[in-house]
Amino acid sequence: MQRLIEQLADEGEVFLRGQKPLGRVRYHLSVYQHFAEGSDESIPASLNVEGHVTPVDDLVLTDFHRQREELTLRLPDGRAVDFWITHADGTIRSTGRGLHRRES
Repeated sequence: MQRLIEQLADEGEVFLRGQKPLGRVRYHLSVYQHFAEGSDESIPASLNVEGHVTPVDDLVLTDFHRQREELTLRLPDGRAVDFWITHADGTIRSTGRGLHRRES
C-alpha cells in the first residue's frame, strides 16, 4: 500500500549524473510512502516520487526521455531526487532513493 505524504511545487535545478548542470525547471511532485500491510516484519519505509517538470531555461527534456538518462533534481530546501523522464511531456518518476539530502 502507499500513502501520499507530501506535495511540492517550486523551481529547482536539474543535473546529469548528479554533477553536470543542465538547467532550471518548475516542478510539481507527489511523494508517496510505501508500506507492507499486515506484515509483522520491520520493513524500512520506501519513498517514491512522481510528478512533472517544465523547463525554465533552454532545456530539451525529450532528449533525456529518449535516452533514458538518470537525472537529479535539486530542490531549494537542500533535498534532491534522482529520476527518469517517463513521458515526453515532462512526467517523471524517482529511480528508487526517493527524496534525499544532496551530498556536498
